[in-house]
Formats: sequence, structure tokens, C-alpha cells
Amino acid sequence: MLTIETIPQNVLIELAFSLDPADIARLAQTCKTFFQIYSSNELWRSKTHHDFGNLFAVYHILTTSGLELDPALGAKFANEPSNWRQYYIEKNNAVNGTDAQNNALLHEGEEEYIKAQKDLQSFQDSQDVTILSRVASKLVWILDVFPGHAGCYHLLGFILYILNRLEEAMMLLDFGRTVDPEYEPIDDLEEEISKILNGYKGSEEEEPLIKDHELTPKLAEVLSEIFETFDQDHDGALNNQELGNFIFTTNGSHPPPQFLVQIAQRFGGTERYWLTKDGFLAFYLEQTLDDPTETRSDLSVHGYDGQTLQKMMQE
Repeated sequence: MLTIETIPQNVLIELAFSLDPADIARLAQTCKTFFQIYSSNELWRSKTHHDFGNLFAVYHILTTSGLELDPALGAKFANEPSNWRQYYIEKNNAVNGTDAQNNALLHEGEEEYIKAQKDLQSFQDSQDVTILSRVASKLVWILDVFPGHAGCYHLLGFILYILNRLEEAMMLLDFGRTVDPEYEPIDDLEEEISKILNGYKGSEEEEPLIKDHELTPKLAEVLSEIFETFDQDHDGALNNQELGNFIFTTNGSHPPPQFLVQIAQRFGGTERYWLTKDGFLAFYLEQTLDDPTETRSDLSVHGYDGQTLQKMMQE
């Protein structure tokens, strides 16, 4: 016989997701079991995430990925509330205003979303990372008012994709899929990121290239061996001729001297702008995060199996 005591707790929790706070409060007064469940801080935490998204997690993901968000967002989302029921009620009242208020906010939110898209386009020209932080802040503010805006999650995921924070990007895309499973741009970006992740994580046949956003020890060892092969004078740096020889052997091009200097300046060089081993590894870290297949191809050119990272037998 089915009784209140025998109803699975997960069913009662799912029921709460479809009720407003007043209905839950009335249910909680009907029996001790309901009171214990519907007064639980964890239930209200889950209901908050279900109805409004987990902006506390979003904030943490973005800030730990190197973005400097609006300080006012930190005041709201850096720390979770101690009383989730109170937080939910206040949030619910703020989000669910009158029809006129909601329409005005919706119009404002869409305008801000369009501006965010344009700002991201400007980043392509300037490469100014502060633009990404500004856009991310704007998108989080929109989500604070419109929790179901899957486009914001898509753009946030794209920002982390630009920053090579691929696993974190996938988390945000997953949040977006939760609010709108039919939003196709999320699927497209997730597919692209999955290809890259699979490329440097490796498979049963492939040695991984990246772990925790760094070169794996095995890949670093192989790249160091390649570096030492081209460091003909064994001074710990590739001068212009040595670096030029490496690039020509790798892809058949003859880069101009200024390009070689720029590589050393960007990734790590001596006072004479010769690329150091650390700079060489830093270059390959960036390349591998961007395109692991290119790194595997480079290894093959230099006598290593691009999948296993083992040195191939010379005929």
C-alpha cells in the first residue's frame, strides 16, 4: 500500500520543482515527512539551480579560467547563501515581476545580448582579453535576470573556447543544454570542442598530449629531444639559423628574421632574441591546445610516431 512514508524522496523533490514557494510551504505543514523534506536547505538549493541555474558555479568557472568579472558579480555569486529558501524567494520575486516589467527587462536583455555578440566580434580584431571579461560579465548579468537564455551559455562557452579552457567550456555548454536542449549552436560548439579534447587527451591508441592545461611529461620529453637536435651549438637556445632550420624542416617555409624574433619575444628568448627551450615548449603548449593534430603531425615529421610519441625506427 502506498503511503506518504513510502513515496521515494526523489519523487517528492521532483514535485517541489514544479511548485511555487507558497504551495511548498502548505505541503510542508501537512505532515512531518513533508516538513523535513520541504524545509531542507539542500532542497531549496536544488530548486534554485533547477529554476534559475547555478550562477555561483558559472561565476567560479569563469573567474578560475582567468576572466576578471564585474566586482558586483563577485558580491552576488562568489559565495553561496547560507539560507537557500530565503535566497530562492528573493530571487523568485526579483525575476517574476509584472508583465510590463518582464517585457521591459526582456527587451533590455536582448539588446545587451546583441551588444555582447558585437563586442565578441571586435575581439577578433583587437585580441584584447579585457573585452572577453567585459562580455562575460554582461552575459552573467543577463542570466541573472533571464535564467533560461541558452544563447548566453553558448557565448560564455565560446569565450572559454577562445581561452583554451575547453573542459570548463563544456561545463557551461552543458548548463545551456539543460535550459534549452534544442539550442543547436551549443551542439555545434560542443562537437568542435570534443574533437580537440579527444585530440590531446588521446585514445586507446594515442598517447595524451595535454594534462591539466600543461604538456604531458612524455610530450615535453619528446619536444626537448627535438629542440636539442636543432640546437647545434648546444647553448640552450635556438638562434635564428637554428630556429629557421627547425621551421623549414617542420613545414617547408623560410620565415623572415623578424618573425623569428617575434617568436622568441612572445614565448621566451635570450637577450639576443634566441628561442630558449622553455620558449620552445611554451610555443608547443599553445599550438597543442589550439590544434593537437598539428602537433602530432610535427612529431611525425621529426621522426616520432604522432600517436604513441615513440621514436620511429630509421630505415
